[in-house]
Amino acid sequence: MNEQDQYHINNIANYIGEIESYVQGMEYPDFEQEEEVRVTVMENLQHIGQAASLLSDEFSSQFTDVDYHVLDAFKAAKFNNSLEKGYQPIWSIVKNDLPQFRDLIMTESERMDIPEDDDLMEN
Repeated sequence: MNEQDQYHINNIANYIGEIESYVQGMEYPDFEQEEEVRVTVMENLQHIGQAASLLSDEFSSQFTDVDYHVLDAFKAAKFNNSLEKGYQPIWSIVKNDLPQFRDLIMTESERMDIPEDDDLMEN
């Protein structure tokens, strides 16, 4: 994996961590009432999408456990208070999907750091 891909994966993991820290200890009614938290979550989802869109095709095709197209779609996420009738879809992403993406990304990142068998033989 190239350095740029590692950089973008690290950014995705960091944005997920930031979202998780913002909503830590919250329940849906709390999230529903906290506009600042909702806006920050949406901004971080957009950053995740942008970072995912910058991953190389080679990387995305090699590490297929994560659906990078889903992450990429976050860059188009928009938050509009007047149009929102509820925040359950966002809350569901934050509580259900992001932890799974984080775990998969961390697994992919760990796999990338494992030396090739040939590298082990040379040492």
